[in-house]
Amino acid sequence: MFVFFLQPTKIGAQAVCSVKGQTPASAFPVCGVKTFTQGSVGICGNTPIPVPPCSGPNSFIATNKNPYWYKFTCYQSGTLGFVITPNTLSDDYDWQIFDITGVDPNTVFTDPSLFVACNWSGVGGLTGTADTAAAANQCASPPTYAQGGVSPFSKPPAIIQGHTYLLLVSHFTDSQSGYSLTFSGGTASITDPNIPTYLKASGICGGKEVYIKLNKTVQCSSIAADGSDFSLSPTATAQSASGVGCNTGFDTDSIIVQLNAPLSPNIYSIQQLMGSDGNTLLDNCLNAVPLGTQSSFTITSQQLVKANFAYNIHYGCRQDTVQYTLQAQNATTWLWTFDNVTTSTNANPAIIYATLGQKQIKLVAANSVCADSILKTIVLDNYPPKAFFSSPGFICPNDAVNFTDSSIGLITKWYWNFGNGQTSGLQTPPAQNYPNNNRTTNYPVQLTITDTAGCTNTYTKLLKAVPNCYIAVPSAFTPNGDGLNDYLYPLNAYKAINLRFAVYNRFGQIIFQTTDWSQKWDGTVNGLAQPSGTYIWTLSYTDSQTGEKFALKGTTVLIR
Repeated sequence: MFVFFLQPTKIGAQAVCSVKGQTPASAFPVCGVKTFTQGSVGICGNTPIPVPPCSGPNSFIATNKNPYWYKFTCYQSGTLGFVITPNTLSDDYDWQIFDITGVDPNTVFTDPSLFVACNWSGVGGLTGTADTAAAANQCASPPTYAQGGVSPFSKPPAIIQGHTYLLLVSHFTDSQSGYSLTFSGGTASITDPNIPTYLKASGICGGKEVYIKLNKTVQCSSIAADGSDFSLSPTATAQSASGVGCNTGFDTDSIIVQLNAPLSPNIYSIQQLMGSDGNTLLDNCLNAVPLGTQSSFTITSQQLVKANFAYNIHYGCRQDTVQYTLQAQNATTWLWTFDNVTTSTNANPAIIYATLGQKQIKLVAANSVCADSILKTIVLDNYPPKAFFSSPGFICPNDAVNFTDSSIGLITKWYWNFGNGQTSGLQTPPAQNYPNNNRTTNYPVQLTITDTAGCTNTYTKLLKAVPNCYIAVPSAFTPNGDGLNDYLYPLNAYKAINLRFAVYNRFGQIIFQTTDWSQKWDGTVNGLAQPSGTYIWTLSYTDSQTGEKFALKGTTVLIR
């Protein structure tokens, strides 16, 4: 005894079927008046399908291998005839029919009672139903008659008026060569004799869309996307049209027509035209909605509710207050949501914000019929002002000092107090002079700024006035720690840049050097006190005001 496993399931790595038509729930709606062509077949599917006539201990496992599904309704009881013609005649196509009347289409994978008929023959070529077929169903077999292959044709199954069916076409070969499907022969009818028409039309909230309900489904592909299938009176222009659910399905009984402008309260009529695609709306049996079919609807003011609002920002120093003003039309209730947290039902709420940045406001305006919403974003960017200015770090005698404002904020006022008895209200104040007191004197300079919200901030800087800016190196120093002449360094080098000061011993060795004139030699080397005597020094620098370069050399006596 030989048992053939023509189509073993590959339970494992096979792509999930997700394209429209590849699942029972998204099956192509078909009719008996045309040939359906599938140009290519996607590679997917591995879910087992119950085949009751082929069950048993040595049975094969049928799966939805590389499938496409077709859905149809029986309008006259009888037998069903159809033929599947592969584009590549050697390809092996199989099929199975399920009665899904009143059930979830996906139950075909689990409910054997939905089975109607099948042919899982391994012989390639045309397949389908034929009155001359030897059996009502054919199970898996070898690919040739010489090997014991069975006929790829089964007897036409009986189908019942009013029932809904699924036809699975499974491609055993992992190639993308397609096929055509033709319904012919048999005594049953799967051609819908009913003409599609409008059941009702209604204006959608906002007045810019019209909803049309049909008595049956029409093909999504028969709806002209530019809205040219429809005209409205009084005058309104259809801008586009789309079927509800057409993103995931092939047909729909509900259409939304988008208008170029909102309608006003009135009684309107929407009428069927010949679309720019050369047809009216067509059902799956190519029955057309008759030209001139129309339906009336009323637009009321309640349908034209419009959400809108204005706002006014009152800036503060520590917090901002925003006053919102309702500008909704035809609304009787409203709900505000601020930053997805705070809500209010007041018409004109005032919200206090303690933080800055983006703020999101949503308003829902409604009446007993319709609702509308609007979302706006405002930015609170009145960051606290920060006062700051730049000036020299010291003042030499007879120098005029310039101050440069570099404050941050929306500043409207400046107030300077220069510490020398002078003040100014200018952003760029006049140069200031300071007296020479023959001693180092610190002058507090203060800038107070005010921004657009009246917020203030103050910055104070001490300005050091020195009695002398003449650079000199002492001829002697006494590093004895008495606080008088304890160090050797270039005095008053306030205006020196690129400075280098070095001290040499009597052997010509550098025992101290620096580029910072405020660093001083204390008369030691590595912590060891150097002997009394004469030491040579060199000093080079550039005058920061004139750019003149200097190179000086001299001697200093260390006295202990």
